[in-house]
Amino acid sequence: MKKNVVLLTLALVATTLSSYAQVSFGVKAGYNSSTISIEENEGTSRLSGFHAGVIADLSLAESFSLQPQLLYSAKGIKVKDLDMNGNETKVSFKMNYLELPVNFLYKPQVGAGKLFVGAGPYLALGLGGKFGDAKVKFDGKKSADIDETDDNVHAKALDAGANFLAGYELKNGLLFSINYSLGLTNWSPDGDKSKNSYLGISVGYLLHSGKKK
Repeated sequence: MKKNVVLLTLALVATTLSSYAQVSFGVKAGYNSSTISIEENEGTSRLSGFHAGVIADLSLAESFSLQPQLLYSAKGIKVKDLDMNGNETKVSFKMNYLELPVNFLYKPQVGAGKLFVGAGPYLALGLGGKFGDAKVKFDGKKSADIDETDDNVHAKALDAGANFLAGYELKNGLLFSINYSLGLTNWSPDGDKSKNSYLGISVGYLLHSGKKK
């Protein structure tokens, strides 16, 4: 059911794209510095990851556009742990998502290109991940329903929140941006405070083209 919601959202975005007179398509990739808002965060640190995918830019007016993106994005955190010898170490808790941010942008002409700032919601679908040697399963199972021999981490499949970004787009379509992704939903099936967030730095390229109505 949850996967159907994501697929329906993608279909609606694709239909919307086809109805606009001017739309540009492109690609982007970059670096993520992520964390998870948890109640007991002592000894945790940010996790380095990446994001990559495709983008579309729909011109709404002279200085405004709607920019949906479809990204593979790695999120998570590093957690303090002890190894077999009792030495302190950090374990990576990594979760991979298929993420759909839809940003509303203000794009004034500044110099030879355009400055852009914007914000919008995002919806993400969990694909998989690892917590040390254990797997992350996005099946939504609660602790009470998990067998004692099950070493996997269980999480909700859907993640949602808000995205904020700013950057600069050159006349040739090359763009540079920084964004902050703020998770607003708990991915823990047990209702614990577990929300994703990350700071991202990206480079991308838009192939500008016009479409006649």
